[in-house]
Amino acid sequence: MKKYTYNLFPKPLVITGYVLILLALAMAFLYLFSINGFNHFNNPAAPFAFFIIGLIMVSFKSKLIIDDKSEFVIKESDLLNMTLSREKIKIPRNCDRIIVKENNKKGTGYYRFVLPVSYVFKSYDMFFCSESGVIRLINTDYKRAMKIAEFFNSCLKLECIFEGQNHQL
Repeated sequence: MKKYTYNLFPKPLVITGYVLILLALAMAFLYLFSINGFNHFNNPAAPFAFFIIGLIMVSFKSKLIIDDKSEFVIKESDLLNMTLSREKIKIPRNCDRIIVKENNKKGTGYYRFVLPVSYVFKSYDMFFCSESGVIRLINTDYKRAMKIAEFFNSCLKLECIFEGQNHQL
């Protein structure tokens, strides 16, 4: 079995998760050893909440696993080494390439139902492509799409085509 493991959250959020864990430990230390004059540290739920949020940001990982016979790709999501979801994707027969399509996604959010915020971000959908059809693999960002394409190129010798761009692996 060949595996490719990556953090679900980008590096800045993983670093933020470590900062939240350290903040939670400092708050717990202050809560345990503080004098009654520090009233704002008397809530034990805040360090616990920061610790849990930080732990989720740090330990949420995804895996792509190619079985030994190269017939399936298994997508797993893990939290603290516990599998939360597992999806088996069949690699089509005579699959010779992976196609990556760029999508611009738009959305509207509201901050406290007062200030409308619209956002646009790029998403990259990856597909196994063969003569018999196309099977969706994953939706991700550009850097991760490049790394996943390199992983499939090294393991299965699949060519990667970025649709709409002149970039090939």
